[in-house]
Amino acid sequence: MKKYKLPPLKEKEIKKCVRDWLKYKRIFHWNVWQGQFSRKGISDIIAIINGKIICIEIKTIQGRQSTYQKEFQKEVEGAGGIYFLARSVDDVIKKLGR
Repeated sequence: MKKYKLPPLKEKEIKKCVRDWLKYKRIFHWNVWQGQFSRKGISDIIAIINGKIICIEIKTIQGRQSTYQKEFQKEVEGAGGIYFLARSVDDVIKKLGR
């Protein structure tokens, strides 16, 4: 029997899986739309759990943070928030422990 390897997910596909899981768990969150007036480096998804801000940056397996994203991460963590990279919905489940 021939084995088939699935192609890696695109960033938008990972984001959809993550958002679907957050909705399923009834976690308040929103998708951040990047645009002309948005803050450079802002994470893709922002959630609030028990009054704590959670910033989730979606990346593919090969994806890397930009300098602006690293700066945003430092600011979030410096203010007491949680910031992490998610390359799959499993990363989010592990990080949030739900």
